Amino acid sequence: MNNKKEANRYDKIFKENLEAVTLSMIEKVLQIDVANYEKIPLDLQRTLERKPDQLLKITDTQGDTFLLQLEFQLVDEARMVDRMFEYKALIWRKYQLPIRQYVLFLSDTVPTMPTRIEQHGLVFFFDLVRISQIDYQLFLSSDKADEVVFAVLANFGNMEPEKAASQILDRLAQTSPTPLELNRHLQQLRILANLRKLSPFIEQIMESITNYIKEEDDYFFKKGERIGELKGEQKGRQEGKQEAILKFLKDGILTTKQLASYFDVTEEFVEDLRKNLDQ
Repeated sequence: MNNKKEANRYDKIFKENLEAVTLSMIEKVLQIDVANYEKIPLDLQRTLERKPDQLLKITDTQGDTFLLQLEFQLVDEARMVDRMFEYKALIWRKYQLPIRQYVLFLSDTVPTMPTRIEQHGLVFFFDLVRISQIDYQLFLSSDKADEVVFAVLANFGNMEPEKAASQILDRLAQTSPTPLELNRHLQQLRILANLRKLSPFIEQIMESITNYIKEEDDYFFKKGERIGELKGEQKGRQEGKQEAILKFLKDGILTTKQLASYFDVTEEFVEDLRKNLDQ
């Protein structure tokens, strides 16, 4: 896969999750205490190659009001400083408000892109933030799965990657409201893990889950439904659920409550399977 296609895959994930995580990114990563904010239209000028990823009017808890531009960047782009300078000039011309610009760099590599322009009559700079230097617990502790998934790009500290990946998977299971949402976030996690070269660790942990990640909606539940339909009776559907639950119990990733919810069975049913598995 070429770099452009790869970048498009990651860009799609951020667009899907951006609405849910913007405020927490501003507060946790940029450490700006937001009192209120509003979206600013992104159609600055049609001749721009692309629009800003996010432009917000922020009023912080100190009473300062400014425009905040966020760019999520995967590629170490040498001309990024030119693009940010162009954005700032157009934003300033249209809104006449103080502007703060941040590029959130997603790759695990050390970026070499210039962040400043200094010449006669001009001093310009933007802030470059490496997500790989942010404590992954900031994302892991969120109650939003859309935010939790970005923990895989952050700094694990002294935690072994395999254990950190396992924690992220468990937290995604806890915070995804439906099996369909969990399915989507697991797909995102597998793609983002490539940026951290963690795929071998996540593949090891997700080996059984992989079999249930399909394009069909709500696959966890449909696994049991489909087996049941093949057998043509309710017993088949129940056996299908039982087979799927047993596989998850062996891996020890999801809790009894989560499994009961995802497969529409009682917690007692799951616990009985667990007891049989231990015998």
